[in-house]
Amino acid sequence: MGKNRVEEYALDAITVILTVWKRNHLEEQLQALFQQTVLPSYIWVQQSQHHVDVSAVVDKYKDRVRYFCWENNPGVFGRFESVTQVETPYVYILDDDIIPGKMFIENALSACKRLNAIVCPHGRLLSPDICRTRIFVGDGYQFQHSFCLEDTEVDFGNNAWFFRREWIGYFLSEKPLYRNNGEDIHLSAMCKLLGNIPTYVPRQIVPVESGNVKRCYSADEHALHRKPLFSKERFEVVERFRNIGWHLRLEKYGTEQREDCSYAISVVMAVIGKDAGMAIQSILQQTWEDFELINVCTDKSAMPVNEDDERVHWIETKEELSKYVLWNIGCGVAKGKYICMMESGYVSSPDRLQSQYEFMEEEQEVVAMGATLDDKNLFLPSVIIRRDVLHRVKYYDESIGDLAENDLLCRLLQEGSVVLFKNMFVSKTE
Repeated sequence: MGKNRVEEYALDAITVILTVWKRNHLEEQLQALFQQTVLPSYIWVQQSQHHVDVSAVVDKYKDRVRYFCWENNPGVFGRFESVTQVETPYVYILDDDIIPGKMFIENALSACKRLNAIVCPHGRLLSPDICRTRIFVGDGYQFQHSFCLEDTEVDFGNNAWFFRREWIGYFLSEKPLYRNNGEDIHLSAMCKLLGNIPTYVPRQIVPVESGNVKRCYSADEHALHRKPLFSKERFEVVERFRNIGWHLRLEKYGTEQREDCSYAISVVMAVIGKDAGMAIQSILQQTWEDFELINVCTDKSAMPVNEDDERVHWIETKEELSKYVLWNIGCGVAKGKYICMMESGYVSSPDRLQSQYEFMEEEQEVVAMGATLDDKNLFLPSVIIRRDVLHRVKYYDESIGDLAENDLLCRLLQEGSVVLFKNMFVSKTE
C-alpha cells in the first residue's frame, strides 16, 4: 500500500463487499452492518445478473452504499477480483446468506491483526487421505449461529472473509480452476503458500460476536453445494494446490481433534435474573465432586462469582437470551461425559449428581433421565443427558421458544430410553 493511501484512509478502515445472486437478504444484511460496533467505511453491493429485485433496498440506502450489477455472471471469483479497486486497508466479503452479529467486525479486525490471518465465521479441516471435510469449525449444527470455542486455524474458510486488502495479490497470482467454485480454497491456499498467511475461525460463542446469526439461510435451494459437480470440482481444486506445496492442517500435524471428556459431569446453568447464589451453592455442595459448573449469564458482575473454584466457569453473553439459547451455549463448551441442566431459580438436592451419574452408568440404554416438575416443565431443569447423544440430536431448537423442551424430548426418544421420576432432584427457590 502506497504512502498516500495510508495517509488518506484510517489504518483500520474497512470496505465491505456484499454479493447478491439468487437470495434477497440484502436489507437484513445492511441493517446488520449499520449496527456493527465497528462500522465499515464503505459498503459495496455487487449483484450478479438480475435474479432478484433489490432496487427498492438499493434506492433506500443509496447514500450509504455503492451498487453495481454485472450483466454477465463473473462467478464467485468476481467479488475477489474487484478487491483490486478497494482503497481501505481491510476488506470484508460476504456471501448473500451471511448475517453478522453486531460485534463480528470488531472481533474480526482484532483477530486479523493479532493472528496476521484471514478471518472467517466458518472453516474446514480436511482429511489428508481423501481431501474431504473431516472437521467443521464454527459450523456446529446445534446452534442457529456460528459458534467456535477458541481461535482455530483451518485449511480454508467459508461464506465470508475478512482480510488485509494487500493479500489479494496472492489470490490473483494463480488463475481459478473453476470460476464458480473453489474460491475459498483458492484464497486460503495461495495466501498460505506465498505469504504464510493462515486462515482462522475466531472465537465466537454468543450471537452478538458470531459471524453468522442466520445459518439456516445457507441451507436453501440456492446453495452451491447442491449442484451435481460441486464436490468433484472442489476435490480437484484441493489436489491442485496440494501438488504445488499446500499442506493440510491434519496432514501437517498428524493429529485428529477429539472431544475432551475431562469431567464425569458438566452442569450447565442458565442464569435467569440476578439471584443465582442458592442454585450455585447447591451444586458446589454436592456429594459427587467430579464435575464442572458452567454458568451462562447476561451480566457476570451481578452474580456471585466463585473465582477460587477452578470447576466453576462463567460465560457472559452481554445480551438477553432465552434459557434454551443459554443452555445451548453452555452445552457447546461442556467437557463432561454427561450434561446436567440447571436453571438459577432452582436448587439441587445434595446427592443429585451422584444419583443421576450412577443411574446412567448402570442403565446404558437410557439416554436421559430427570424428574417431572409440573405440567409445563416436563423434566427441566432436573435432566441429565449423555453428551454424545445431545450433540447427535442437535441440542435445543432455539427458534421455537417453550416448545424446545418437548421437541428435544421427542428427538431423544428416537435415540434411546428417557426415564422420568417423581421429583427428587431439584426444588424451586422461593
